[in-house]
Formats: sequence, structure tokens, C-alpha cells
Amino acid sequence: MAMQRIVSVLSSLAVVIAAILLGAVFSGITHQLIRLALPLPDVPAGRGEIVAALMHLVPAGLLSFGAASLFFPQGLFASAERVAKQIYAWGAAWGVGSLYLFLMTSDVFPHQLLVGAFVIGIVLFWASYALFGQDRTVAGRHGVGARLLAAVGATLRTALKPAAWLAIFVTILPLIAAVLYVKDQDFRDGVAEFRVRQNVSVDGSWMTVPINTKTQLLQPIMIRPEPGRTDSLLVLERAGRLFRMAYPDDGTKELLLDFTRAVGEVNLENGALGFDFDPGYGPDGNGLVYVFFTSFTPDRQINYLSRFDIGLPEEKTRLASRFDLLALGRPPSQYHNGGHVETGSDGLLYISVGEMGMDTSHQHIDRTLSGGILRIDVRGEGGETIPIGKQPLDGKTQGYAIPSDNPFVEVPGALYEFYAYGLRNPFRFAFDGETGLLWTGDVGSTVWEEVNAVEKGGNYQFPYDEGGRKTSFEKPGIVWGAEHGPVHAYQHTAYDRSVIGGIVYRGKRWPELDGQYIFGDNYSGTFWSIPARNEKVEHVRTLGQATKYAQRGFTSIIQTPDERIVITIMGSSSAPNGEIVELVPKKGGGKLSLVGEGAVAAAAGPEKMTEASIHESYVTNCGRCHGATGKGDGPDAELLREQFGAPPTDFRDAAFKAKSRAEIRKVIAQGGGAAGLSDAMPPWAGVLEDDEIEALTDHVRAMPAE
Repeated sequence: MAMQRIVSVLSSLAVVIAAILLGAVFSGITHQLIRLALPLPDVPAGRGEIVAALMHLVPAGLLSFGAASLFFPQGLFASAERVAKQIYAWGAAWGVGSLYLFLMTSDVFPHQLLVGAFVIGIVLFWASYALFGQDRTVAGRHGVGARLLAAVGATLRTALKPAAWLAIFVTILPLIAAVLYVKDQDFRDGVAEFRVRQNVSVDGSWMTVPINTKTQLLQPIMIRPEPGRTDSLLVLERAGRLFRMAYPDDGTKELLLDFTRAVGEVNLENGALGFDFDPGYGPDGNGLVYVFFTSFTPDRQINYLSRFDIGLPEEKTRLASRFDLLALGRPPSQYHNGGHVETGSDGLLYISVGEMGMDTSHQHIDRTLSGGILRIDVRGEGGETIPIGKQPLDGKTQGYAIPSDNPFVEVPGALYEFYAYGLRNPFRFAFDGETGLLWTGDVGSTVWEEVNAVEKGGNYQFPYDEGGRKTSFEKPGIVWGAEHGPVHAYQHTAYDRSVIGGIVYRGKRWPELDGQYIFGDNYSGTFWSIPARNEKVEHVRTLGQATKYAQRGFTSIIQTPDERIVITIMGSSSAPNGEIVELVPKKGGGKLSLVGEGAVAAAAGPEKMTEASIHESYVTNCGRCHGATGKGDGPDAELLREQFGAPPTDFRDAAFKAKSRAEIRKVIAQGGGAAGLSDAMPPWAGVLEDDEIEALTDHVRAMPAE
């Protein structure tokens, strides 16, 4: 009897899996049929949608079929009535799994795949009974046709029994929700708010408390303890200002550098990005710092690694001390521009550079310094060195030497600076002080985010492999370096989509985090940890969440000399509400934190949306898909066309201009699905402030017509 029940459950799950796969095959036909009743968008059934359906319907089926096997112990194909009961169990499983996927996840809801799978599942149950039914005669008849008619009839008769009504109700719940979502504005608003709350809120045992309780900061993007001092932190603001602030904060803030004129316009992924100190920096040494920033003007964009001497007595002379070690021209896209600087324990300077949308440089180490991590000797103290071998295309390098053990110095024509390559957009990396291993977050495009443990001479396989999965790009015939996949990768949702590399925590203050790599996602503000071992990790531990998300979210994580975990949160570009916060456990965290429980960040006053901040919000949140000028030609447009069958909206097109302001605002706030458009357009309510959504609505409406 037990074996018979197991066979019934497993056979039913096989039917479900087959139904989902066939539902994906016939997804286009199902969409056309659904559109006759409801104006739902086309959501092609790709791999992600198939996986989402399997992950939610199969477990629900396991529970439902398991319960059915207890109430109806006879074999699945023992009679037409038994098959009919299993079909109602399938309906209940489909309803629960579909509703959970709709409400509780941030996955694109694959409605046409699910509806198709439901109908195909019923047909497969009928067909399976017709072929394998154990009763050879049904109502005096025999054969496949007789059993098929008997199964259909039993299914219809069972619907009249009160015991089936609950299963029917559960089955139609997702259909009711779909109708209300399309027809009822209040219901749609409630669902959008609920989904945002479910997918942005994080249940972790850690929280952040502000450190800058007296000092106001405008978009702090990087912070570091100052070598040789325990009473100060240096903070880099994105616009191009470097400050010294007291630690703990007493309201003292000293301007060390203001190179905002060199930075120019700040938006998207440009501006001042990272800095670190010279190996000889300190009270008894020098005052040299190295800053990575983008100089952005309408005519030219250049990534610089510049050296400044902040040990000089006056800010004017400090600024004049600038010396550019790297000057790398970049395309005008403003994307894939990760930049970070870190001084290693070997006395050498490490620099990460994104691939900057330069497709011709993918998997090349002989053209320009992009898509990898560089290692240079800025003081001649890192051992044997060789001169700079060659200049990069559209760039200039000077003022340093190449460590002779850099991994590609023997490769003909190579740029010797490369330490590792095959990275897309490495933003923030840090060394493990115990093992010396370099850890980085590698920002992906529209599908995967990666955490990589970087080794000298490593090739991290972009663009032919992302997230440990093959892409549509061909692997080159010659691959330099040792190929490595990510230690951890996670797939994009509407909110988790921009990884920020962190630190390997080593300390006694928080023993449970000792030996953990702490990192997070800028958009959702979520912090995670994984063991700092160079081996693949599937599951992460969720620690907590920052107080701001998306372009206002966190941008760097450091460990201070007193073993605290300190984080920069950018805040708005139009008001000095950036934060320096400490990550502490919720239980007792206030008492153990630097500033104590209940601390409030320095008040910055209400934020006012300016033309510059509205433009920044648009290009940061919308430009990747819709393009910098709204033509629907952003860097991710082609990929979205392939995945969803249509390009992003062109805001200059006459069809868009014909839409009302209310329609446009609804799509921005609630997502494309709220207006019968593609769910590739996520809902921004709950992530962006209401005034920002209002401003973006007016901004895209004001774009000139073609």
C-alpha cells in the first residue's frame, strides 16, 4: 500500500513537470487565447520562467498529491474516479503555487506558462488513464477511447460534490486575482505595495545605526580609517570631495580635496569612485592618496587614477599636487564603470576597472585596461619591477612600474598591468587579511550578479560565461589565464540587481562573523555573508538591510581598526543626507554600537528635487533600458528584446505621447503588468519616493517627440 501511494505521487509529479515544459512550448498560443479575455502582457517562457514555475508548482504538488494519497489510497490509475480526484488535487496545487509566485516573490509572473501548464496537466492525467488505466472495461466498453471518455465524465461529475468545491475555490483564486489586478485600481495598488514590501524588506538579525550623528555628508561613496590615527576617518564624496571627519563623530569635518571641477557631471556610474592611501602614508611618512574618478563632460569621458598629496598644508596646493597615473578614455555610455583602489599588504596598488561597454576589449589583455583588476608598483618597494610595456588604446599611463611577477608579462603584446581579467564590472574588492585572497563583487547586466575570489592570473570568463552559466557569446579560441567561475552568484529580481563587494571580517568584536565575507546589493540594500573560502556557495546568510535603496543605497563596507563594520550610504544628490553607519546585531546592538541605541543621523532637511537630481534619477534607474535620451536604446535594450519579445518604450514615439499622465505614472509606480505591458518593467513604488515618481513621470513626458 505504501509503495502504491509513492508511485501515485511520483507519477503525478512527472505529469506536472511534463505539463510545465509543454506549457512553455505552447506559451505563445496560450497568450493569444488569454488576450481574448484579459489584456495581460506577453511573458515569453524562458529558462527563468520555467524554473520559477517548477520551483513553486512541484512542491505544492508534492503536498497536495501526498494528501490525496492518504485519503484515496488506491492506485492513481485504478479507476476514472481516482484520476478525477487527482485532477482536483492538481488544481489545488496549481492554485497555491501560482498564488504564492504572484504575491510572495519578485519573479516575473509567467501567467501564460502557468495557465497552459494547468490545462495541459489535466489533459495529461486523462491521457495517462486512457493509456494505463487498470480497469480494462468501463461501463461495458473497453479500449483507450472508452477510458478517456470515462475520465472526462468522472472529472465533471466530481465537480458536483461538496468535497471538490474547496479545491475548485483554491484553483480559481489566481484567476480571480488576475481579473482584479487588471480591472481594479485599488487591488492593483495593494498588490504592488505588498510585493514591494515582501521583496525589499529583509528579515535579518543585524541592523545599521548611524555614526555621522553630527556631520552632514553629500553622497559619501567610500570611507577609510586613516593610517596612524584612531580618531579620524577619511570620506570620499561622489562629486569629488575628500573630507576628514572625527571618529567618533563630533561634528568636525575638514575638507582635504575638492576636485569637483575635474569630475564634472555626476550621474549613472561615474563621479569619484574609490581611493586608498600610499603604502608610506602616515604621521612619519608621506601624505599621498590615490583616487579613481571619472571626468565627465559632454564631449569626453576619461577614467583617472590620480595621486594627490594631502600632507601639504593648504587645500589649494594639495589640489595642485595632482599627478595622473592612469588616464583611460571610455565610450559615452556611462555604464559598467566600476572603479576601486586598494593597497595590498605587498605594498602594491590594485585597481579594478569595469569593461565600460567596450565589446572589442572582451577577453583581450592587449588593447586597453578594462574589465579586470590591475596591479602596479607606485613606490618601487614591491620587489623586482619592469617598466611599463605599452600604452593602452585611447589612454595614457605613467609614473609607476610593473611587478615582474605580474601574471601576463610573458604574453606577447599584453598590457602587463593585468592581475586578473574576464570581469564585467568589479565594484569594491578587498583582501582577506588572513589568507591574502582578494574578494570582489562583479556587477552583472540583466541576469546575474557574482562574487569572485580572485587569484593572480585568473580569467573570470566574462562575457562567455556569467553566473557560472554559458551565455550566447562564443568562447575565444585563445583564453589566457586560469578560468574560474564565481564563488557565489544570484539571479536578478526587480530589486536585487547590483552587487557591492565587501570585506572578509576578521575580529573578536563580532565572533559569529569572523571568517565571513560580508557583501550586499545596492538596489535592495540587503547585506549577506558567506564563508570566506574559495569554494562554490549556493546559499547565503541574510544579515539585514540598509535604510536607503537603489541609487541612494550603500556603496562601500570596511572594517575599522577597532573591529567595527562601517558602511557608506549615499543618500540623495540634492541634499546632504548621506550616512555613515555601523552594522550591529539587533539584540543588544544599540549598547554595543559606537554611538548607542536610538542615534539619529544628522538632519539634512527635506529633499527638493532639482533638474539635475531628476536627470540623475532617470539615467540611473531608467537609462539602462530606455536610453539616456529616452529612445528605448539603452545598453540592455537588445537583451530585453530577446527575452521579452519587445524593446523598451521609446519616450519620443507618438504612441507614447498619446498616453495620459495617469497612465504613465501608473506604469512607473506599479510596473508594466499593471497596464497590460511587459513585466520586464518593474514597479518602483516603495523603492522610489512619491515625489521622485512624480518627477520622473513629468521628465519622460517632456522628452521631445521625434
